[in-house]
Amino acid sequence: MKRLLCLCLPLLSAVAFAAEPCLTPPERAELLARLQAVHEKSPYLSATFSEQRTSHLLKNPVTSGGTIAFQIPNKFRREVTGSNPSLTVSNGHQLWIYYPNFQEVEEYTLGQRAMFDDAMAALTAGLNFARVEAFYNLDATRDDGGFQLTLTPKRGNIKRIVQQLAVFLDKNLEVRRTDLMLPKGDRVITTYTNPRHAPLPASTFEFTPPTGAHVTHPLGK
Repeated sequence: MKRLLCLCLPLLSAVAFAAEPCLTPPERAELLARLQAVHEKSPYLSATFSEQRTSHLLKNPVTSGGTIAFQIPNKFRREVTGSNPSLTVSNGHQLWIYYPNFQEVEEYTLGQRAMFDDAMAALTAGLNFARVEAFYNLDATRDDGGFQLTLTPKRGNIKRIVQQLAVFLDKNLEVRRTDLMLPKGDRVITTYTNPRHAPLPASTFEFTPPTGAHVTHPLGK
């Protein structure tokens, strides 16, 4: 499950420390209400991303890129291109991770393990902000014409995979950058470009393992 969460975290990932005063509680509540209204009006999002990972296990940062797609509240697709490609897809009921170089597929059924489902709910809370305060302590500041949201986990199972999470929004409340700190000091910085809110076909969030691929079920069927 740890590898799965490391792949999924950049979907919402977000650390920088605020230079501006935090928003007051009423201002923060108003911002969250605005974010939720934006997502209710436009539940689809697709974008391209570039990402840099630094790890205590690696001498040099690792860079990658690809595309992401969301449908609020819990459907997503993240495709990493390059020399180590991967594809992570969820239709809200099943989640697949495909590694083309190895012809391997991991398949997870949601709704079977409370701990796993809580972790996935915490991750997707950063997509729609509907339940974000159930999982995180949230600070918000104004940042370069937009906002910075800094999230620190409330629950022990989330603290094991996230140390701190910050999301940087532009003036239109589009995510422009995220900065994620992991418990052992690893860091993932992701920059998003070309955001689009056009409806996406249902097939975007479905996946059929290719013929010949080896399929495993890490959490059981």
